Amino acid sequence: MTTTIVRLILAMLILPATGAVFLLGFVAVIPRGGPPSILSLIVLWGIVYSFDAVYWLLLWHRMIRWTNLRIVYTVGVAALAIVSACVVVAILRVIGHGIPIEVCVLIGGGVAPIAWVLGTVIAWRETPAERAERLAAIGATVLCPLCGYNMAGLKTADCPECGGSFTLDQLAASQPRGTG
Repeated sequence: MTTTIVRLILAMLILPATGAVFLLGFVAVIPRGGPPSILSLIVLWGIVYSFDAVYWLLLWHRMIRWTNLRIVYTVGVAALAIVSACVVVAILRVIGHGIPIEVCVLIGGGVAPIAWVLGTVIAWRETPAERAERLAAIGATVLCPLCGYNMAGLKTADCPECGGSFTLDQLAASQPRGTG
């Protein structure tokens, strides 16, 4: 099994793992014999957020090309995830007349882990230039059948050098043995 497959399987396990951390944290943090306080719910969600951030970063950090901009995006995604949870809590308070604030915090807090994962998927995506560089580093080539231009990393089967347009089958059939 490849490392990427293992990472994808572990990525799918973030939801049940987060649920387990939430339940264990709920038992540990929430006082017995009464409704939870807002402070205890905030502590609980802080534990859950921290777990998700560490889990996700440990899982994917080696596959991400960490540039200064990508680090800024990651910090921004973390902040937006927390803000999104606060917005959901506020919306629940406004539209849910009579819903206790504790229930709003309990429900709304679940938005941040989801927003974190989805946001990092967008912030960490490989740029076309990074993909082309990665393919070139491993020697991946897709040569234009007309002019020999390396088309690896392109999104279309059109050669930007000579203007030739090909189907994927034509490109595959025209490649020299041992490349492509």
